[in-house]
Amino acid sequence: MNEMPFPKPPSADPLPLEIWLKRTDRSEAGREPFFRGREAEYGVYRSAVTSLSEGVIGGGTMIFQGAPGAGKSALMAECMEAVRRHSTPEAPWVAVAMEPDALRHADRVIRKVVDTANAESARLRERASGTISRALGGLLERGRQILQEIPDRDISVGGVSWSGREREVSASGVFSHAAPLLGRFHIVVCVDEAQNTPVSVNTKGVMDCLHRDPQGIPLVAAFFGLSDTQDVLRQCGLSRFASGRVVTLDPLPHDDSASAIRSVFDAYGFTGAPEDREVWVNRLAELSQGWPQHINRVAVAACGIIRASGGRIDSGHLDEAMVAAEKYKREYYAGRLAAGSSRAWVYRGLALAAEERGGEMSYDRIELLTEEVRGKAGQSMDDFLTNALHAGLLAPSRDIPDHYRIPIPSFGDYLRALPVDSPSRT
Repeated sequence: MNEMPFPKPPSADPLPLEIWLKRTDRSEAGREPFFRGREAEYGVYRSAVTSLSEGVIGGGTMIFQGAPGAGKSALMAECMEAVRRHSTPEAPWVAVAMEPDALRHADRVIRKVVDTANAESARLRERASGTISRALGGLLERGRQILQEIPDRDISVGGVSWSGREREVSASGVFSHAAPLLGRFHIVVCVDEAQNTPVSVNTKGVMDCLHRDPQGIPLVAAFFGLSDTQDVLRQCGLSRFASGRVVTLDPLPHDDSASAIRSVFDAYGFTGAPEDREVWVNRLAELSQGWPQHINRVAVAACGIIRASGGRIDSGHLDEAMVAAEKYKREYYAGRLAAGSSRAWVYRGLALAAEERGGEMSYDRIELLTEEVRGKAGQSMDDFLTNALHAGLLAPSRDIPDHYRIPIPSFGDYLRALPVDSPSRT
């Protein structure tokens, strides 16, 4: 296969230290300043985009899924930035961030794609001259015309009025109408929080256009969502994914975790003996267990201690930094636990049962262990499981269908150490 038409983008410029330390969540500032790793996952993206650049249209849909804090949004931001950096006046590319709710309506999808393409035409036109500038101006004018022709209302399969003409308009009809314009671009549609994609007849029509037949538009879609995203998208009509296009984001290797923390220290110009610095880097990377959310938070904790020490890394403050970092981790776990739909003792019991079975439990085992508490709450097993996945309390097994695990080993330790017990044992 040919090389991808654009490389992985460099990490974003880091925020000023004081601003970065005040952030409460990685998503607050857009692209992750210290993004590292995810080479295998980015390779899946590279392969799909390379195929699109070579003229392969349809069937390239990707899914990147994982528990909260696995780095899905950060990966999406890097993928979109790569598209933006590669786009040129001679060969324009467009990365479109799409809300999952928009996928119910073909007109909303195409309106967003055309609007983004218009913005890119205007941006590229500033860099072009002569014939290419005039061509981009023509694309921009045609894009504005299409936006006027598409009404700002729902397009359904059942038949509506479009452009003043009474006729049936399907999702494919909406895509087809915009194809003469959008066929001049290469388009990557990125959907974040894709587990919230609404399941409906209209959504299935839009999904078919995004995945199987985009009506000649050079388009590929990438969905980024929680651990049940693939199951949700199956209900929306997506199936027969190309080999290797469904990816679960697991913890990063130690080297990538250490590289991210090392880059933080570099960015903010911290001083200190190289040997002390490497001890800090490796201890913090081990504490993070490779979980992107933890990497960020333990780095924040450590940088707070280093800043208070005048920007110098020394062995005398490492224990203090580790205590602060561990506190951040526990606060994160407490938040995940609070997002669960059941009592803390239920999840402690699941964590204990998982440990007894090599870290994984079957659907049937979870159903049995939660039967009594779900019955009292009037909650179905599927609702309980969906909540546990979305809260990051459970994640699908990497290897065994219908089996689940605690997504972060130290989270399992946290749950098993909770001072709570089943009411039947109190």
